[in-house]
Amino acid sequence: MPRVTVFGGCTEAAQHKWIARYERGKAGETREGERLMNGLKSKALSIGLGGVTAALLIAGGQANAATCLNSTPLATVLAAGFSCTLGDSTFSGFSASGANPTTTVVEFAAVSATMDAITLSRDGGTFAPGTIVFNFMVAEGASHVIEEASVGIDVGTVNPIASTVSTFNGLATSPSATLSNSQSGSVMFTPGVSSVAADNSSSIPAGAFVSSLTDIFSERPETAVPEPATLSLFGLGLLGLGFARRRRS
Repeated sequence: MPRVTVFGGCTEAAQHKWIARYERGKAGETREGERLMNGLKSKALSIGLGGVTAALLIAGGQANAATCLNSTPLATVLAAGFSCTLGDSTFSGFSASGANPTTTVVEFAAVSATMDAITLSRDGGTFAPGTIVFNFMVAEGASHVIEEASVGIDVGTVNPIASTVSTFNGLATSPSATLSNSQSGSVMFTPGVSSVAADNSSSIPAGAFVSSLTDIFSERPETAVPEPATLSLFGLGLLGLGFARRRRS
């Protein structure tokens, strides 16, 4: 089977090719898959505002991390302390099992200005039967947040069925927590989050052709939130205007 490879700094043609691959996964392999995707329900994750220390740690990590390469051996990203940056995103904390570190690669791609992808790929072949586990952390710079995380799998067979379970910050994917073959799933974060822990596990039966697993992260600029003191002053100002109008009347 031909393999679709994701490249960072894609040409326009390569981007269209990759997005077509992603949309195939979103549609699913059957009409039932399409029906489920149309009924997609977002899962929300709320976070607090005590993020000054976290932002400083993220900024420091980005300053020390190397630029993510288009294709990096799995053995390299599994090395202690490995991290790399792709635009505003820093990838780190990799762990994996069930995949041969010498024949498996990790591909990093800036699909668009607001979408990054990371792919575990057999690099021209298919994974051996068994369970593939691939986990990592992605953190955004201080000016951006992640609003959606998605997963898609390249499966070249219909039967037997390969199944994948992915969680992002511990949240299960929609429309299903367990994805079949090339079905994709996603998690929405409301409000956006500064970091996501991605945990992926694919069960590959004998006879199933699985060539890659891709996690996609959609980001946006962070919207400034007024400080509580600022809101209080604004409220007092409105109250003062109200008193002034009463006195004039």
